[in-house]
Amino acid sequence: MITITAIKPGSIAEELEIRPGDKLISINNKAIRDRLDYRFYMSDEEIDVVIEHEGESILYEIEKDIDEDIGLELEDMQLMACGNNCVFCFVYQNPKGMRKALYFKDEDYRYSFMYGHYVTMTTISEADLKRIVEQRLSPLYISVHSTEPQTRKFLLGIKKDDGLLEKMRYLTDNGIELHTQIVLVPGVNDGDVFDKTVEDLRRFYPGVGSVAVVPIGLTRHRKRLTPLRMHTPDELREQIAFVEERRQRYKKELGVHFVYLSDEFFIKARQPIPSAEYYDAFYQIENGVGEFRDMIDRFEAAFDPARALPEPTRVTMVTGALAHGRLAEHIVRPLSRVRNLEIDLVPVINKWYGPSIQVSGLLVARDIYETLSQRDLGDVVLLPPRVLNDDGYFLDDWTLQDLENKLGVPCHVYQGNLAFLPEELAAMQVAS
Repeated sequence: MITITAIKPGSIAEELEIRPGDKLISINNKAIRDRLDYRFYMSDEEIDVVIEHEGESILYEIEKDIDEDIGLELEDMQLMACGNNCVFCFVYQNPKGMRKALYFKDEDYRYSFMYGHYVTMTTISEADLKRIVEQRLSPLYISVHSTEPQTRKFLLGIKKDDGLLEKMRYLTDNGIELHTQIVLVPGVNDGDVFDKTVEDLRRFYPGVGSVAVVPIGLTRHRKRLTPLRMHTPDELREQIAFVEERRQRYKKELGVHFVYLSDEFFIKARQPIPSAEYYDAFYQIENGVGEFRDMIDRFEAAFDPARALPEPTRVTMVTGALAHGRLAEHIVRPLSRVRNLEIDLVPVINKWYGPSIQVSGLLVARDIYETLSQRDLGDVVLLPPRVLNDDGYFLDDWTLQDLENKLGVPCHVYQGNLAFLPEELAAMQVAS
């Protein structure tokens, strides 16, 4: 049973006078636990819907077009918690005093399907596996890290073999597409362990469509946690060459490279970002695998240097340390040719988590403010995507308005293709 929060105007539910606050009990005798159940069981042309209204159960017999939504908006799903104790878990590396939600470890295959969240499947039940197959929750994104049993147990902080490969076999045999991730820890799951892991995953191809490899990230808040270290630039270069040998073999065997290093490997190793061919279909771009290449290529395809702003505009563009060099070369330099546009690209060192954390999405407002507070910021401050959550908060609970008030300059989170930044800025000028 789940609470109805809103009714879509003009919908079947509105015609039937179903109201917000009513509870959805079942569809076709199937209990409804969440939005995914609703979406799946609602798809039939004839459905029997049981609603609880003021303590009374009411049956509605509905005929509709196949896949037509009857118009119910349902309460948010409660996240399933993770019981692992991964040695590199970012939650454990948060400083004290942050909002409660940032200390919650989720392990929810439903969010993996809907939003691309990674799950380990260590505690997934047989009933959940059957539900995934029945409701075609595909693709899913799996954090594997290692298939060598002792290494996997160490990395995930679990005490017994969790039967990962058997679960993956069941899902892929039943047509569920999986994409996987390895967080690479120097001296732990590289070398022979890495080869075993990738080869185990290759056996499921095409059910397992890709393996993303990302370097470990460690904050300064690791007191009393398992001692770990990050890769050196030389080790990153060695890993790039090591993986490339395997990629070429897989390309010949499978027709795709199968294994893809995240952008962070190349940037921190001071190597060029590969061409688009490296990433095949960009299977895991939201995981930072090919994100820079896609951004650069889309920018170059759409950028028109003949664009002009109606009046002189000075912009301070904020970025994390990781992106600074590539943004300066491939984005800001061409944008500087736009008439009436001046951009000052400012990298912000992450003091909150420590300088080894360099991605823009983990910047907090305090660090941004401290970096910018003594600068001439011009007309507007541009902030990178993902610095705000869905509720409009930075990781340190500041809002965009808080930052604007402190800096005394309008702040704007840019989205989409930066080739259209001149038009975005012009629209902001008109609106102001």
